[in-house]
Amino acid sequence: MILSILKTSTILASAYFGVNYLIETFIGTQGIAGQIWSENSIWKFALYAIVMTHVTITSMSISFHRYHTHKGVVVNKFLDSLMQLNLWLIGGMSKLDWVSVHVYHHAHSDQPKDPHSPVQKGLMHILFLGVFDYTKAKNSEPVLKIRKTLKRNKLEQFIADHTLLGLVFTTLFNLVMFGPFYGSIASLINFSISPVFAVGGVNGFAHWFGYKNHNYKDNSRNLGFLLPLNFLICGELDHNNHHAHPKSCSFRHRWFEFDWGFFYINLFEKLGLATVKNAYTPKTLKKELSVKLTALMEKDYRFRNRLEELAEELNTNADELFQMIKDYIEGKKVELSNDVKALVSEAKRTFYANYKLNLSY
Repeated sequence: MILSILKTSTILASAYFGVNYLIETFIGTQGIAGQIWSENSIWKFALYAIVMTHVTITSMSISFHRYHTHKGVVVNKFLDSLMQLNLWLIGGMSKLDWVSVHVYHHAHSDQPKDPHSPVQKGLMHILFLGVFDYTKAKNSEPVLKIRKTLKRNKLEQFIADHTLLGLVFTTLFNLVMFGPFYGSIASLINFSISPVFAVGGVNGFAHWFGYKNHNYKDNSRNLGFLLPLNFLICGELDHNNHHAHPKSCSFRHRWFEFDWGFFYINLFEKLGLATVKNAYTPKTLKKELSVKLTALMEKDYRFRNRLEELAEELNTNADELFQMIKDYIEGKKVELSNDVKALVSEAKRTFYANYKLNLSY
C-alpha cells in the first residue's frame, strides 16, 4: 500500500511540475486571471477558505452524512448530485467510501476497531494522521463488505472509480486560471478542508472534550458553543447529540444549540428540495426529560411524599399535580407555585447527579 501511494504521489508530482512549466511558458506566471489575488491576497484567500470550507462541509454533512448514511432526510436528486460533485472536485471524496467508513465508525465508536478514535489513538494522531487512517479503513475487508451493500447510481459509481480525477480537474483549473503560485494555494486550501475540519475537527476534538446531553456509550461530545467553527462545519460539532440519535437529521437538542445543517434542510424542504424523515429536537428532549424526571420522582419516596404534601396544601390531588409537573417540564404554559418549582429543581439536580455517576434506581 505504501509503495502504491509513493508511486501515485511521484506521478502526480511530476505531472504537477510539468503543467506548471507549460502554464508559465504559454500563459504566464499569473495564469488567465491570477491578478485578482495580487492585492490583499491574504484576506481574499482567508475569505475563499471560509466559503469553500462551509460549502464543502455542508455538502458532506447533508448529502453523505444525514442523507445517505443515516437517512434522516431525503434530498432532491439533482441537488444531491451537485453536492457529491462538489465533494469529488474539492476533496476527491466518494459517497461509497465515506458512507461505508462512517457506518463502520458508528458500529465501533471509540472501541479498538474504530478507524478514527482519539480515545484509542490519541488526539494528535487523529489530527495529523487521521487521513491515512481513513484511507486504510476504506480499503479494509469489513468496510468493503459494507460498501458492497450500498446503492449507487452511475455518477456515484464513476466518482468511486475515479476519486483522484476530481482533484486533478480542480487543480488543473486553478493552475490555468490563477497561475502556479496562486493556483497552488487555492488547491492546497481545497485539499485541507476534509482532513482538518472533518477528520480532525469532528472525529478528533468532538470525541475528546466538550459536554454531553446524552449518556451514550462512547466519548462523543458537544462543542457547538465554538460558534465560528460550528458554523464552518455545518453544526457537526454537536456530536454527542448525533451519536445518541444518529437517525435524526437535526443535531440541535438544547435551546442554546444551533444546527446550520438543519437550518438548510428546513430551507430546502420549504423549497421542495428535501423531505425530513426523522428529527430529534429540543421539544423531543424536553418530552424525554419529562418522562425520566417524573419516573425518578415516582420511585424516590422523598419526592413522592413531598408531592403528596404539596398537593394537599394546594387543595388538589397528587395525580393532577403530577400531570401539571409533567407539562411544566415539557415546556407547556403551566402555573406552578414556588414550592412545586423548587421540588422540580431539586429533582433535576438529583437526576443530573445520577446521570453523571451513571446511577439509576
